[in-house]
Amino acid sequence: MARIRCELAHLPSLILLAAILLFCPLYSLSIRATPFLKSAHLNEVSAWLAERADRSTVREYISPEYRKRYQKWKNEYLSTAVGREEWARFALNPHFELTITVSKHEGHGAKVDFHWNEFGHLVAATITLGDKLDSGYPSAINYPITCSLSTGDLPPEVKGEILAATKLSHEFGHLNQVMSMDGRIYQLQNRLMLEYMRIFNGNGFDINDPSLLGLSRQMGGTPVSISQHREHWAEAGAIDYLRERLPKLNKRAKLPSAIKEAIDAYQSVYGDRFQMF
Repeated sequence: MARIRCELAHLPSLILLAAILLFCPLYSLSIRATPFLKSAHLNEVSAWLAERADRSTVREYISPEYRKRYQKWKNEYLSTAVGREEWARFALNPHFELTITVSKHEGHGAKVDFHWNEFGHLVAATITLGDKLDSGYPSAINYPITCSLSTGDLPPEVKGEILAATKLSHEFGHLNQVMSMDGRIYQLQNRLMLEYMRIFNGNGFDINDPSLLGLSRQMGGTPVSISQHREHWAEAGAIDYLRERLPKLNKRAKLPSAIKEAIDAYQSVYGDRFQMF
């Protein structure tokens, strides 16, 4: 994200974007798929990692009970050129410290925590993946691309490891977003959002409170709009991964229609902003 501000002019389009995908339930359960990566692809991923092992700076803290599933998700992501590019940018970067872990507390989801230096430069991050990352779909409001994988007519391979890799690519989208901006602005927003919610909860939920209006101007939006703005930016990472990965699942080399429609709707809202990824 080059900047953080609430694009109120796009509000009708955002409503349309959400309406297109409102059929997505909040973390509805998926049907797990059988492993799809062929041995040739797995060997290619293993060779790519082995060639760069001496440059790796990533710290992977994975409990034994989660190692097998995590390796499948990681292999799936790294089977794509875009996945390897993102991995090289953050996991093979001597100037950046990436940590990845898996936790049951995140369930079907994931999160990323950031660390900046005193100049506002992102220097480290921790991605925490849920132990059930390969099932469940988030809401269309904040995750219109990831949610589009929930439609029932998609190839069965999309359910499972590809879903998990899509969520992982979303987290790398957050890294790209935050890496591109002054972290001091991001941290200021986080502090002001807490102050906004404290006042909002204490004033009878009056959004027209002058104090809240002042905070909104200072932050560039409300806590809800800023959070949505950040998640939508991160979905660009999922788009890059899906555009490369899904055409390989059919002979016509086309994206499934439901996902293509979601991507088209996304781009109609954000336009040139998508190109920064």
